[in-house]
Amino acid sequence: MTAPEKPAPTWAMVPLKSPDRAKSRLATALSPEQRVRLFFLLAERVILTLHATRGIDSVAVVTASAEIAAFARSLGAVPVLQTNDFGMSASFDLALGELQLTEPQRVLMLPGDLPLISSGALEAVLSAAGTGPAIVVVPDRHRVGTNALLCSPPRALAPCFGGHSFERHLAAARAAGVTPRVLELEALALDLDHPEDLDDLRRRDGALAEQLLAALPSVNAATTASAGTCVADRCAAVAVNQ
Repeated sequence: MTAPEKPAPTWAMVPLKSPDRAKSRLATALSPEQRVRLFFLLAERVILTLHATRGIDSVAVVTASAEIAAFARSLGAVPVLQTNDFGMSASFDLALGELQLTEPQRVLMLPGDLPLISSGALEAVLSAAGTGPAIVVVPDRHRVGTNALLCSPPRALAPCFGGHSFERHLAAARAAGVTPRVLELEALALDLDHPEDLDDLRRRDGALAEQLLAALPSVNAATTASAGTCVADRCAAVAVNQ
């Protein structure tokens, strides 16, 4: 890890798998090349939005991939290397240990595939935590998974990402003696894991869906070869400006 030496009160942490394992559940809708491209577009969008959010001091990317580590550095994030693609909870737990030298006061944990993410939504999560001990849980649109978890202090609970993590995070917070604060935010409700998630994105933000899909190889053969990079840059710009 190449973490900064000075204290960083608020860290955001994003786990990213190795590219060859990216978005496997979208295999019926997208080719391997398209899934990898979408993976990087979404990750870039998330990382840049985190950087643009007031109240977030540093961003860490947890990964087992040297390629992803270099990608994270190029976007100003701190890579935390692990030996394998562990699950989200294990990845976050590793990062929490690695970041102790930076004296974090709170951490925001979230996945790297939130297409509608905005600085406004992230600032709402930070505000909900207040200044004292707090646990803020943002569910996915089904109220089954967790799309953002803020812990203050960082070890307020052990991350419980995975199946039915929303209810498990609420239970873990109560077991720790903390009343969890639940925020349901449109900008953090959708993650892209399944083909129906792409349809949901089209319904919620058709323009953004078209931007992302236009940047994928072979989706628009007439324009992608010449405009793919430009579309990716525009997606990143949209992330920062939201």
